[in-house]
Amino acid sequence: MKTRKAEIICTGSELLSGQINLYVPLFHERLSGLGFEITREQSCGDSLASIKDCLAGALARTRLVITCGGLGPTFDDLTRQAAARLLGRRLVYSETCAQILRHNYGLSELPPNFRDQCLIVEGAKQLENANGTACGQVLTEKGRMLVLLPGPRREWEPMFSSFLDDEIMEFFGNAVPVTQVKLRTAGLKEPEAEKLVKPAMARFPSLRYTILAGPGTVDFIIAGDDTRGLVTRAAAACRKLLGRSVYCRGGLTLAGAVGEKLKRAGRTVAGAESCTGGLVSQLITENAGSSDYFNGCAVTYSNEAKSALLGVKRSTLEKHGAVSGECAAEMAAGARKAFGSDYAYSVTGVAGPGGGTAAKPVGLVWLGLAGPGLKKVYSRKFRGERANVRTFAANFILDELRKVIK
Repeated sequence: MKTRKAEIICTGSELLSGQINLYVPLFHERLSGLGFEITREQSCGDSLASIKDCLAGALARTRLVITCGGLGPTFDDLTRQAAARLLGRRLVYSETCAQILRHNYGLSELPPNFRDQCLIVEGAKQLENANGTACGQVLTEKGRMLVLLPGPRREWEPMFSSFLDDEIMEFFGNAVPVTQVKLRTAGLKEPEAEKLVKPAMARFPSLRYTILAGPGTVDFIIAGDDTRGLVTRAAAACRKLLGRSVYCRGGLTLAGAVGEKLKRAGRTVAGAESCTGGLVSQLITENAGSSDYFNGCAVTYSNEAKSALLGVKRSTLEKHGAVSGECAAEMAAGARKAFGSDYAYSVTGVAGPGGGTAAKPVGLVWLGLAGPGLKKVYSRKFRGERANVRTFAANFILDELRKVIK
């Protein structure tokens, strides 16, 4: 059975002026279980013409279109109006919606802005909103389904399990769920990862593959119908080809994978950071329960702090400088001693955009690890702007730490 296609339209001028839209993975998670693959996501501003144009294009391409946003009570909430105009239907007042709002908010009479929320496109089936005032709407037209959802996640997400899953399955019939496996790797570049997995991709050509590169990381995604175990077998083949670079299968971050390994080993870690300014420790402590294995971090930006807090010798700083393997090694050893941890990492470098020299250019970073019988230093030259250099450095040392934990 073929995978069915869906399109998502997110409305709101803020999406075109700086706010990042993080909804597509959430919709993917919901729709893949219903046998749908998202083939396109559009963001459009709060313009009646723009929303109508997006709706028309999406409905011409796919049988399931979901909009998110633009159902509120203010002047810029225009999704229901655009849908009504496109389909040639009226907006009608829903007494059912009005009763729900009066009950939910303890009102005997609805204020004007609440009355606007009771307007639905003629012929639409309503989806009750347990956490807001805008009801969802399900419209069908010529074998296609158009779903209008409110913008806030806490309002639209419960509508799937309460109503929308059943509506979609009833209209489209049963489908084979889309199975997706994500192999997360570190230490590989995107072309390197692609070259490694190409033999497996050739063995399973009916599946869909995606490679997503990050700063020092690559995610390899395999998706398709797994009723015959194709996705499972392809994932196992790819994991074997990718080897130790795979740090997890699923949703763990690199720092989360490091934490899991520390917990299993009953070990602790501490850090000493200069150019990353505490970024590594931030990534580690974003994971709940990190206090079980993370003892602390010293952000020692100045030479004086490196000496006073970590015991870096002044002679080391005078002879080799703060951006050196010798300094990185002493920082890691000092952090391990100061925090009483099993392992410790260090990062010191030139993040830029200024401060570089011919001998120590922008992007040069020295990194260190200390542990039981362990003393390692690494030198890397990372490209990009300051934020990139810092993130690449953080992911690099996390990956190296992952490899040495015993």
